[in-house]
Amino acid sequence: MNEPRQQALLDFIRHLASAVTTASIYPLEHRQVVSLCAKALDSILEAIDKDSEISLKRVDDQMILGGKPLGGGMYPIRLSSMLKHRGIGLLKISRFVDQQEILNLVDGLSRKDKSEIKSTENVRLGKLELRYNPSEGAEAESTGNEGEAARPDYADLTEEQLDRLMEIYEATKKQKKIHSVGISEIVSSFIAAFTRDANPLLALAPLRKMDEYTFTHSINVCILNLAQASALGIDGPLLHDIGISALLHDVGKTLVPVEVLNKVEKLSDAEWAIIKNHPIEGAKFLINAPGVPRLAVVTAYEHHIRFDASGYPLQAGRREQNISSHMTAVSDMFDAMLTHRPYSEASELEEVATTMKYMGGTQLHPLLTENFLKIIKKFHPGLDIG
Repeated sequence: MNEPRQQALLDFIRHLASAVTTASIYPLEHRQVVSLCAKALDSILEAIDKDSEISLKRVDDQMILGGKPLGGGMYPIRLSSMLKHRGIGLLKISRFVDQQEILNLVDGLSRKDKSEIKSTENVRLGKLELRYNPSEGAEAESTGNEGEAARPDYADLTEEQLDRLMEIYEATKKQKKIHSVGISEIVSSFIAAFTRDANPLLALAPLRKMDEYTFTHSINVCILNLAQASALGIDGPLLHDIGISALLHDVGKTLVPVEVLNKVEKLSDAEWAIIKNHPIEGAKFLINAPGVPRLAVVTAYEHHIRFDASGYPLQAGRREQNISSHMTAVSDMFDAMLTHRPYSEASELEEVATTMKYMGGTQLHPLLTENFLKIIKKFHPGLDIG
């Protein structure tokens, strides 16, 4: 396959993976899902060109074309993870494929249940299970359970921006100074996407690797905070600072041992003390970071203080919290409840929304919670919030 066709195939995988991620949040008929499926169709037809079909195999966490790893960064890895979750090892697409068949594939891959995805006339799915040994350049049967994909898909972020954000979190773990360069560009990308698509919510990234939870969660909270702020009419530098603050709100957790963060059993008093200290450590770290807005320091410190002044860190009397901190508490709770973690199962969207409604006025700011639920309801008009 020549270089232009291979690039078209990678574009197809990128659009398909993004469509599946988006369809896991929004209805299948949502404009963004339909648009991504249309782009995926155009790309796969360009990749197939004059051939009769393209056949992709899933091998471990890689997509294989013609016996060789396809490469291409996070999107093939993301698609591989989606196929693996459904037990699919082979994906064949004919030159006669149409958009409805792409939509059917997206629908099957985005469903939360384990129901079997049906092949269609021009999209054939197989249960082939292979392993790839790079040192031998060969494929072999596998009965083991491979690890999950290393990196999920994050809407319009480029791979370079994702790498930059990961570098920031890795630097935090090593107690190195971080700079706002790169973070600002990421937030600008999200804001530009909202403006371009008139869409206040982007697809959230499902958790795929436990030790990257803080990284994944922080991107989701950034998206949700920008959606909240935009719906309130906030724009310009303040909107930008709110986005940066959300991306960095949990940096203190990178200093918490992974075994404590991911512990399934009840935390000991000492371990819980470490968890409760992460807002303080995050604020202390950010206050010395060049170019990071002071709002980020405040948000990192306050995001676990509840509306009724409970939570942590413990306060000496009631204090007025920043609106960014209140927004972050709302977004934080929403994303955490929707995410499966070692110590907590993911909840359904309706259950999450109902729970948050009744927390308004106690744990969460009542007006901001109402605003947030209106945003969710807009894209899920059938949602029954008790």
